Amino acid sequence: MLMKDYNPESFRRSSKEPRRQVDPKRAWWKPATHVVGWVFVVLLRALLVLRNLCIAGFFYSRRLARGMVRQTIAQPARMGLLVVTAGLMAVSFAVWTSRGLSFSFGAENPKAELASELQRQLVTKEELSKHLGEAVRKNQLPENIQLEIASIPVQAKIDYALDEDLQRVSDRLLKNYRPDYGVIVAMDATTGRILAMSSHRSGRPSEENLALKASFPAASIFKVVTAGAVLDTQKVTPDTLVPFQGSNHTLYKRNVITQKENRWTRRMSVREAFGASVNTIFGKLGLFYAGPEVLREYAERFHFNHPIRADVPVDVGYSRFSAEDPWSVVSAASGYTQDNTMSPLQGAMIAAAVVNDGAMMEPWMIENVVDHQGNLLYSAEPRLAVHAIDATTAKSMRRLFRATVESGTSRQAFRKALRRRAFDEVEVGGKTGSLTGLHPRGKCDWFVGYMSDGTRKIAVAALTVNEEKWRVKSATLAESLFTHELTSSAVENRRPSSTHAGR
Repeated sequence: MLMKDYNPESFRRSSKEPRRQVDPKRAWWKPATHVVGWVFVVLLRALLVLRNLCIAGFFYSRRLARGMVRQTIAQPARMGLLVVTAGLMAVSFAVWTSRGLSFSFGAENPKAELASELQRQLVTKEELSKHLGEAVRKNQLPENIQLEIASIPVQAKIDYALDEDLQRVSDRLLKNYRPDYGVIVAMDATTGRILAMSSHRSGRPSEENLALKASFPAASIFKVVTAGAVLDTQKVTPDTLVPFQGSNHTLYKRNVITQKENRWTRRMSVREAFGASVNTIFGKLGLFYAGPEVLREYAERFHFNHPIRADVPVDVGYSRFSAEDPWSVVSAASGYTQDNTMSPLQGAMIAAAVVNDGAMMEPWMIENVVDHQGNLLYSAEPRLAVHAIDATTAKSMRRLFRATVESGTSRQAFRKALRRRAFDEVEVGGKTGSLTGLHPRGKCDWFVGYMSDGTRKIAVAALTVNEEKWRVKSATLAESLFTHELTSSAVENRRPSSTHAGR
């Protein structure tokens, strides 16, 4: 079928079925036919019910004649009342069972309503992901694509939801700092809208969108899952003191398994341990407080081992550990393993769930899709993916996230920013992680976090991979993005006539 034959009002029609022409002079027959048919169905069902009641009455009369039931003077009056009641019940029942019938002339413009309803179903997220998959994975965002709707080729135009300002700043940050590999993903935590998605490779244009790859070790970002599991099940609070031995960033079996305290035993609250990213404490929390089954459940809630539904193709992140191997549970819970992998987009979703009271939204990057005639084929709608944690737990988790930027592993990156007046009314939090990865090879440095001013909640995942030299910390990239957003917003608030591009 040629492009000229495409019509969104009749896209369900088979290409072999001829188009029917309706004579306007005979159009009045349609509503009349519906009315007559509906009345006929009601009367027929009423007669069927009356027939059954008559049969029941016949057997009742035979019992009266045989003396099985004592007859009284009031019996004829009772029978008459019974017949009237039966008739009313029959008609009421018939009308009730026919209530699904409707009249097409009841709507002002049924054809337009039907077309509007069908248009909302023309293209799905999965179909967009399939058609855009190859281009997006190559770090391209085509404005025009060809779709197939009911086997009909349709040339469509895409409007992306990216924030032009944040996208430009993200690209500039990676270009200026020049890490060997770098990714920045920013999203609106309350809607799932992807605001920026930048992928960079030093020395040559990035031919692969690293934001969608799940080959990077999750490292200590998985501590978010462990903390969510023990807080949500009320095994601990942010202020619970956990005894441990050893340094903060090592992980030895004797320090985790041994419960006996001695003069080298230290105690640290869960909040402090999260901010400082203490491996031994989170290994204990995963093995002894949560346990492998609960830890696996919350890993899936944060979309490990679970596909991400989006309008762009995203690799699945994995967390591999076994209840039969306690040390694998310890390694996974602390993030000290290469068996936990995730994508930067998933990292942004994890931070978004924390700042959005535990609600993780489906990510989307496409605002709408229209055909060459301007007919709407697809329009994005915010949709909940999962309630990863309870709202009360999310509030406690934000205390842990704030500890990271205020006194923990990213305090150096945020120290100057938090002193600025622009940050006075803003909540900022995050989690860092670092571990050597293999695909690509190099030291992976993570920061996943959020910025919230009470109305807008932005979640960010920044990742750098350095083969030899460290060029920039991911926390620095996130801090620069937050600072730009706050200062630019302050300027816009002073000039109400101007607006951000792409918003």
